[in-house]
Amino acid sequence: MATVSFGQLLKGFRARSGLTQEGLAHRADLSTEAIRALEGSRRRHPRLTTVAQLASALALSQAETEQLSAAASRSPGKVPAVPQQLPPALVDFTGRTAELDELRSLLGKAGDTAGVVISAVGGMGGVGKTALAVEACHLVADHYPDGQLYLNLGGGSAPVGTAESLATLLRALGVPPSGDRDDVQLAAARYRTALAGRRVLVLLDDAASMRQVLPLIPGTAGSAVVVTSRIPLTALPGVRHLGLEVLSEEEALRLLGDVAGHDRVRSDPEAAREVVRRCGLLPLAIRIAGGHPSRQELDGLPVLAGLLADDSGRFAVLSGPSAGVGVSIGLSVQALADSNRPGDSACAEAFAVLALFDGDRFPLRAAAKVLELSLDDAEELLERLVDVQLLETPALYQYRLHDLVRDVGRQRAVAGLTAEERKAIWRRELSCYSSMLWRSSELQSRYSPAEAATWSLGARDIADVDTAAEWLTNELGNLARLIRTAAEGDREDRLTAARMAWGMHRLALVRMHYAEARDLLLVVLGTLDEPDNELDDRLLLALAYMYASLDQYALAVDCLQAALPSARARRDDRQVLACLLDLAYALVQIGRSADAVSVAAEMMALLPGLSDQSLAPSVNLVSGVVAGATGDLVGQGAAFDRVLSIRRASGAGDGPPMQLVYMGFSLVESGQYERGLAMLTGVLDRARADGVEMLELSALDHLGRAWQQRGDLPRAYEYFELALPIAIRSPRENREADLRRRLGTIDAALGRPDSARRHWEQAVTLYDRAADPAADEVRDLLS
Repeated sequence: MATVSFGQLLKGFRARSGLTQEGLAHRADLSTEAIRALEGSRRRHPRLTTVAQLASALALSQAETEQLSAAASRSPGKVPAVPQQLPPALVDFTGRTAELDELRSLLGKAGDTAGVVISAVGGMGGVGKTALAVEACHLVADHYPDGQLYLNLGGGSAPVGTAESLATLLRALGVPPSGDRDDVQLAAARYRTALAGRRVLVLLDDAASMRQVLPLIPGTAGSAVVVTSRIPLTALPGVRHLGLEVLSEEEALRLLGDVAGHDRVRSDPEAAREVVRRCGLLPLAIRIAGGHPSRQELDGLPVLAGLLADDSGRFAVLSGPSAGVGVSIGLSVQALADSNRPGDSACAEAFAVLALFDGDRFPLRAAAKVLELSLDDAEELLERLVDVQLLETPALYQYRLHDLVRDVGRQRAVAGLTAEERKAIWRRELSCYSSMLWRSSELQSRYSPAEAATWSLGARDIADVDTAAEWLTNELGNLARLIRTAAEGDREDRLTAARMAWGMHRLALVRMHYAEARDLLLVVLGTLDEPDNELDDRLLLALAYMYASLDQYALAVDCLQAALPSARARRDDRQVLACLLDLAYALVQIGRSADAVSVAAEMMALLPGLSDQSLAPSVNLVSGVVAGATGDLVGQGAAFDRVLSIRRASGAGDGPPMQLVYMGFSLVESGQYERGLAMLTGVLDRARADGVEMLELSALDHLGRAWQQRGDLPRAYEYFELALPIAIRSPRENREADLRRRLGTIDAALGRPDSARRHWEQAVTLYDRAADPAADEVRDLLS
């Protein structure tokens, strides 16, 4: 049976006792560094007094103490007749409990199977493949009494040739060299013969390919092979695959404590979390960062977290001359660049381009655009990068780079691409999103600006509005990021940002999510710095619509009154009508119904002169709302009947559900409860059937208001309560605060002061977060 080292024994006894290295050092009156050196076999023969201190601290039995003392002895014994080539296990190895148990269990079955046990441990550079494999091999070494072999195959840098690998392994097994070292088949046969009937554990580290590994597999049962590789060895016969992801945050914090000191981690847990997150939860990065000189300072972890927060600082901390994260990842890229496999060199070049994406992920379509490839060719290239662990694919047609992998790619991009080339790549990404945004606008509306046909050229292959809207919805984060960045660029970029923000309000109508579109319109408004700019007027009109959709009607009125004069000056009757339409409705909502009457009259007078009558249903809808608000029930009913008649005549049924919501609530407010409630209930049923949550939220909210106005507070409360979870799931829409305000008001009216206070306090917090003046009104209720 293989000899167990002092370090292995000590680590096993410590693990059994449940002590950390720091805990054992404290009990044994030794330094933590001394424990690390002993467990890592950097000190193999401690003094007997040290052994006694350790045995006492670990409460070892007499037999265990003698075993530990024997392992520490310098007595010259026979040189083991079997190879014991495993590298030292990491003294700070932590986490990976499930993976370690799986690998150890598999390797422990070598003598019970009819063939050779093979396990392939895969993952990106720095994720801890070798550390896990070495740890598992040490734990099962006594199952392989005929030796343990180790060979680094150099897959990330300079792959070792098969002949050289076999010669190295044969020497380790005591087999003399043959006459022809280049005869790979002969060497492989001699290697298999040497292992026949023996139980040997072979660790092949950093394999470059299946072809490199196959000749090194034993030919008879009893032995086991562990292979680590950055590429999937899917075709290796009989292999058991074990893929490694990054550490969990808890495991990462334990590892940082092992390296930098658990007291430091416990004293500043937020800084420690920031450090491991900035290290991307990669074991190699955490070990390097934990050993950085800054961690020796009293406030070392906050300093270290600050260094890692900056991209260049993080790269400097985590990259070294030989063991840096950048080096480890860079080897994978260089292996692609040097590969003879068709297309691999193009993958290496594309890697630097893809690293310029700023979002947490990017879609296939955007990658194809920036790489100037077809979708099929781009997908093939991206999947190859996934194969070699440089890309991850969290969902269909979605890709992402680990933060540290992206750092390496950007270093290559800065070194290999000019600033102009990098700018052109970013503009191709911007163009991809802009064209998809305006293609969506074209598909969803008969009325789209004439320029949209030009702006949507890059997405003309999309023929379905739902496909476009779904893609844009999934990419909302990247859309917002690109618009914000473009708004700070040169005039060309700012113009693109303004056009995209204008197009965002159409997407908002489909998604019924308005806050993001509102915020982006605010970002771009006025950035073009041109007087009487028609685009700015369009942006104002779109912003007003977003404000109104978020129940911020006073702000909508301000926007519309600012946009109306220039629309009139340009004699753009359709733009004027659109302004009047929204202005009349907003005035009613802020209690200025008398002012809305003249606006509605001008709106109705303007409509017949337009060749495009697409706004007719909306104009009649708002005319009915104004009539109802001023007590003209006959005018209200006639206007709403015209809306339904126009919609049915065009084959659109009763029209868009939100128009029915507005009509239904207008009827309720004018005292026509039965008809109004029936209309709102119909919209709610339709929303639930179609699975449109934001429409369901609107219907529930308006039904709650309707029953509250009618005086049935318990039923109103029921609808508001049903709406609340949907509002909470959509925090950017700012609906939760208003619902909690209403719930608190009903609680107070029904004699439930504690519940009212809870709702109002949460409403104040939410209003304050959005800088909404309604917060002061709710504070008055609380006081």
